[in-house]
Parts: sequence; structure tokens; C-alpha cells
Amino acid sequence: MISHKKVLLINPPETEQGNFSGPPLGLLYLAGSLLKENIDVEIIDGCLNGWKKIKQKIGTYKPDIIGITCLTPGRKKALKVAEIAKKINKNILVIMGGVHPTIMYRQLLENYPFVDICALGEGEQTLLEIVKGKDLLEINGIAFKKGKEILLTSPRKYVENLDEIPFPAWHLIDLQKYSARGKEVFNGVNLSQEPRISVIFSRGCVGRCSFCSTWWIWRGWRHRSAKNMVDELEMLNGKFRISHFCFSDDTLTVDRQATLDLCDEIINRGLKIAFHITTRVDCVDEEMLNKLRKAGCYNVAYGIETASSRLLEEMGKRIDVETSKRAINLTKKSGIEVTVLLIAGNVGENIETVNQTIDFLKEVQVQSDEIGSVGGLWILPGTKLYFECKKAGFINDDFWLSNKPYKVYTLEHSKLTLKIFDYAYRTKNKLSKWEIINFVKFIPYFIKTMGGSLKETLKLFS
Repeated sequence: MISHKKVLLINPPETEQGNFSGPPLGLLYLAGSLLKENIDVEIIDGCLNGWKKIKQKIGTYKPDIIGITCLTPGRKKALKVAEIAKKINKNILVIMGGVHPTIMYRQLLENYPFVDICALGEGEQTLLEIVKGKDLLEINGIAFKKGKEILLTSPRKYVENLDEIPFPAWHLIDLQKYSARGKEVFNGVNLSQEPRISVIFSRGCVGRCSFCSTWWIWRGWRHRSAKNMVDELEMLNGKFRISHFCFSDDTLTVDRQATLDLCDEIINRGLKIAFHITTRVDCVDEEMLNKLRKAGCYNVAYGIETASSRLLEEMGKRIDVETSKRAINLTKKSGIEVTVLLIAGNVGENIETVNQTIDFLKEVQVQSDEIGSVGGLWILPGTKLYFECKKAGFINDDFWLSNKPYKVYTLEHSKLTLKIFDYAYRTKNKLSKWEIINFVKFIPYFIKTMGGSLKETLKLFS
């Protein structure tokens, strides 16, 4: 039976990451699965369109069901969308999906009456069954309210063969409105001019890092076939004139042969594209990197986090410093740029571990613009770190009812010290054992980052 319900999928405004916004890939996948079943669906990206147009779209399109993507830092923006929808039409069924509802579904349903259903984990089949009107108790992978009771259904089995999932509904958004990202011309693609569009080859991660929940949410790692992936790339290139891509996989290159097959498929079809990937340092080798470059890879981001063996072990990173060095050196040798992702302020971080990381950055000759650091360890729900911080009394579940996007780990160091650690990484300027020297040394940087205001800078010391 075909549903005649209308679905509107919304990416909340003001949820860009680092002032960059890519297409809402998860929503596009949901829409692709709905369209395959002839269900009416549209998408609005609030990061491009803003609050006013979202209100207008809900009013004019008159959806029966609204699906909202919700990541933890942007959860309040997602909840605002849900509240707006119910004010426009209280009969709209509001579904929230994404990492935050998957983990914190009970809190959302208990505290926000304008949220009807939380979709947990992989959502394509789940949403399809909701839209088709299947009894909620028979739909796996959801939580919902029935009177005052919150009901949780059985976990949904993940799709093993990702090729079975329809392509994202790319035609529902204007890809040319998304930002470029880069400076050079690579493989004939001007990275500073061409919109960078997110795609995904795999789902999941093989890591077990204490600060991340991806590995247990996705329950393993799966990948598409090379043909299926490159069919999509070729379609985007030919139909939508997209030649600049970012693979949004947490760890693209887990399966060595699958990665080589992907590169060969791109090369054999003569696709002139450029792309960025993220992966682990223990999942690359020389042959693979050379193939990646030939296929169009211009940058590989590695989650190094720290060059302290002790901290790597404590965070469950399951890599060692020598493997990181080898991966970076091989990547540079292949002609691919490297982005080193670091965390300033890990559990157990101190001046010695910061200086060890700076020595590492100098040894592998990483430049300042190749360093990515968020300036602190984010505590996010569903992680081992979160449970440890709850046990220590540093955070509790009520924090996620606040307007703060996330909490930074400051049990051992102040936010000012974390800023100093972060700047030391970015400048590869080693720290003194005397804190006052470090404070004085980095005041010019603080003034610069605070817009030249000494008054704002001094607030850091309070």
C-alpha cells in the first residue's frame, strides 16, 4: 500500500561545523528511500535557508510528517524546529533522528512534548515503515510516548549490503549553493571554486576510542561496492557538475582491497574529480596511497589525537606513535596533503605530553595549516569518557537540557590552559614548565583571536 502522506525533512539552522556546511547527507538518504516507494518528500536545509524559510516551508508544503536530524551540539536548534512545527500544526508527526536521539531518546521524550518519535540508529527503513503507517510497536529501532509511558522497540538490524540502499535524493537540493573548501587546483579541479559535496562509502568504525560513540552506534563497519559508489560519483559529476567531494566516512580505508577497487573504478572510468578522506593511520600503505592520489585524493585526515603513548593507550586509540609517523610520511611521499587531527587536553594531558606531540609534529614536518584541533576534549553522551565523567560528578544527564552545545573536559586544566595547549600545537612552540611563562608567551595570540581586545583577553584569566 502506497502512503499518501507528505514528508518534510529538515536540517536545523545554525548547526554548521567550523563555519562550513555540507549537504545534509543523512536526510538525502532518507529521502531517496522514500522516493523509491513513491512517497512525497521534500528537504529544506536550514543552514542555507534560515528560520524564516523553514517556517514558510512548513506552512506552504503542509507536511504530515517532519523528520529532523539532530546531533548533540545542535540539539537545541533541532528542538526549536520541532516546536515551530507543532505550533504551525499540532497534528504534524515529529520524528527526530541522529546520534543524539539514538542515545538520549528518553530524555528528549520526557522533556519535550513536541517530539513524538525518536528514530534510533540507521533510519532509512525505520522512517519508511512509520510513513507507511505500520503499528509503532512493530517498528524496530524507535522510542515513542504512549500516554505517560515511553516505549522502546527492539533494535533494528542494520543493512548489511549497503548497495541495497537507494542513492541520496540529490535533486531535492541545489548542490551549487554549497561552499567550496580548499586553495589549490588538483586533478583539474579548482578546490577554491567548486562546491565540496559529502558522500559516503562505508558506515561505522573499527576504533574503540573513549571519547567517541560512533563505533557502538553503528555496531561494526560495512562498505558499498566500488561500482555502486562510483556510479553515484559519476552521476553527480555528469548530471550535477560536481567534481569536488569529501568522503564523510569515519574510516574510509578499513578494507584494503575495497579501497583499491574503489580507486581503480574511478581511474578506469576516467573521472576527473578531487576528494578528501578521513581514516586511521593503521589502515593505509604505500600502494593504497599512490592509488588514492591517482584517483583524485588530495588530502587525508588522520585522527592522531596525541603523540603520547601513555595517552593513546588510556583513550583506547589502538595505534602507536611509530605507525602514525609512517602513515604521515607515506602520505606526503605519495603527493597527498595531510591533516593531523589533535585533541588538546586529553585525560591525563600535561606539559610533557603536549611537548611530546610538538616534537612529533616537527619530526613529520606538519605545517600549521595541516593541524586540526578543537582546543579541548569534548564530552559527549554515549562515550566511555562521558560515563567516567558522570561517575566523577563532573557532568550529569541534566547538562543536555541546557543550551550549551557540549562540555569540555576541565577536570585537570582550565579553559585558559587548554587554549595554550591548542596554540602550542598550532605553532609547534614548546611549553615551559612554568605556567606564568606560558601565559605571558601566548598573550599576543589571545589578543589576536579575541579581535584585538585586551579586555576580552583578560577575561580568560578570571
